[in-house]
Amino acid sequence: MSVSTSSRVCFVGVRHKVAGLFVAVSCSLAFTSSASAACPFCNAVEPSFAERRAACAALVLGEAVADEQPAKSALRTFVVRQTIQGAEALGKVERISCSAPDVAAGGLALLLGSRVKSPAGWAWDAIGVEEAALVYYLRAPAVSKPAAERLPYFAKYLEHADSQVAEDAFWEFGRAPFDAVAATESTLPYERLRRALTDVNVPGRRKGFYGLALGLARDETERTANRRLLDELVRAEANDFRAGFDGILAGFLLAEGTAALDLIDTRFLANPQAGEGDVRHAQAALRFYLQYGRAIPAERLLRSVVLLLDRPATAPEALGDLTRHQAWNHIERAMKLFVDSPGDDPALDRAVVGYLLVDPLPAAKPALRKLKSGYPKRSEEALHHWSTLGVGERS
Repeated sequence: MSVSTSSRVCFVGVRHKVAGLFVAVSCSLAFTSSASAACPFCNAVEPSFAERRAACAALVLGEAVADEQPAKSALRTFVVRQTIQGAEALGKVERISCSAPDVAAGGLALLLGSRVKSPAGWAWDAIGVEEAALVYYLRAPAVSKPAAERLPYFAKYLEHADSQVAEDAFWEFGRAPFDAVAATESTLPYERLRRALTDVNVPGRRKGFYGLALGLARDETERTANRRLLDELVRAEANDFRAGFDGILAGFLLAEGTAALDLIDTRFLANPQAGEGDVRHAQAALRFYLQYGRAIPAERLLRSVVLLLDRPATAPEALGDLTRHQAWNHIERAMKLFVDSPGDDPALDRAVVGYLLVDPLPAAKPALRKLKSGYPKRSEEALHHWSTLGVGERS
């Protein structure tokens, strides 16, 4: 397994006069995440506690007290037990009231304060915490440190028994650059992640990252166990949406290389009976690997991308990837997509026209003229889209 920790250079070698147009079109059509991008398979990742701590003006440990608020009120009063951050700005405050409906009397909460223009001068958010979990929050490395140095701390807490701690640790990984995650692969709790991937009680939003993470292992024992599970998950039959399946497929590609891609082609990309959700997940995994993977030759990867042209739902992004990687020998396929479309998919029209605009082969210009003649309204709308981005027809 080999992983690129920087974006692939895909504009090298453009030797014709439309190099600038090619860059503009390919950037608009293609997958645009870079090495600094966060995990593409971690949906709805929220700011972690460490990020919120860095942004707040004061951090206080408070204990909720029984007060005379109505029974259904979300307001709680907290006695300040410790001022962790911002003591000078906060001054001598003994009690803080804020919304914390899930914190019972006697419960602890970390209170994050922000300065606001109001009579009180402060706005507070409460994070209810168990006493045993306080050490996790209080020792969390500051966001000012490089991600690769911070992540080993949070790796220990992935799928922790405290669900709130487990979620926060996941958020740290979900928001981290992929190169930092790859650099800390030796600290990941692979056995725990394998169990989580087959546990129906683990939130689906975490499973995409866990599947991807299994593909990073270098230890041979862990790699063998990870490959076995990933293979089982990819081969498993499913009749409904599979949360995190895109990340599982990406991890499978990282772990198995070309053999994984052959199986993905057979089961999904070249299979007309495959579910659209699975095919879209496969496309996301393939686009990820085009960005970060190295073991599979680019030529082999692009043969799989071409299979995605057979489905209108995946064709626009596939054309974007072909443009980005300068795979110009698909003019007829692009034309057929446009002609066969009922004309209700502007994204597809733009992708085809954009591909023809920058394709340097002699056949591209006549093909574009044919579309303009046969489908004037659709082609004009697509050309107008590109003109607003500074991309026009070549003379």
